[in-house]
Amino acid sequence: MAEIGNSNRGRVKSNRHAPYIITILYKFGNKFGLLPNLYYLCTQNQVNMNACKKQILEIAQTNHRVNANFLATACGMKPVTARQYLSALAKDNELVRVGQGVYAIAQKQAFTYKPSESVKEIYLKMKTELPFTDFCVYDGNIMSSIQHHLSINHAIYVETNRDAVESVFIRLKELYKNVYRQPSSAFMYDYIDLREECIIVKALVTESPLMEVDGIKVPTLEKLLVDTQKDADFDYLRGSESANMFQLAFDQYTINTHRLMRYAKRRSISQEIQELINQTK
Repeated sequence: MAEIGNSNRGRVKSNRHAPYIITILYKFGNKFGLLPNLYYLCTQNQVNMNACKKQILEIAQTNHRVNANFLATACGMKPVTARQYLSALAKDNELVRVGQGVYAIAQKQAFTYKPSESVKEIYLKMKTELPFTDFCVYDGNIMSSIQHHLSINHAIYVETNRDAVESVFIRLKELYKNVYRQPSSAFMYDYIDLREECIIVKALVTESPLMEVDGIKVPTLEKLLVDTQKDADFDYLRGSESANMFQLAFDQYTINTHRLMRYAKRRSISQEIQELINQTK
């Protein structure tokens, strides 16, 4: 694998003036009879962009992993331009981000989760009542694809800002049955039957890796893998099942190990997570 350097951090800002510029160009071209010329230039630009994308994919295929600085040297472009291409290819699912600014050809499927109607209902209700509060809502089925011994889990998990946990818990208790606030592992084993519908409210760790599906914030696979090893309500998934879950996750899905370990460090279990990663074959 070719050596790659550290990419510069930062996001490429989108051009919010683009629609306005396009309108001006159209009016200008129409007034002076230059529309065919502008169309040709735009078409050529698209051809050049497609050629660059193809070249980047070929380089990624050969070198396995690439970043903006590596591509800038290989393709003779500026790092900022390379980052734009990498971001666009990742958005099109032709590349996947496997580290901080590092991309690779998508060889495994991306982890996906489809929120249930109950999850959507709770999320939208809470966001409507508390629009400035962060939420991450999902159900126990989110982990079914990475469980070796499939267990029934009909719980809905509502994660929110630490200072909002109490008020969210009280409000959900007014609306639904079987609502619990940050239960301990002992309470989980003694009083909560995950075969029945229930809601578990707990604190959302700051800078948690989340993704948005149908307008609902849900956890990424990296967050799930860490949380199952830390949260008391996921104690039933530990032991030998932990190694099985990590093996299945790494076998099936593309995992951003940088994101995984960064979140593990925030939760103070980076050593435990690294040991589980080392056990995967």
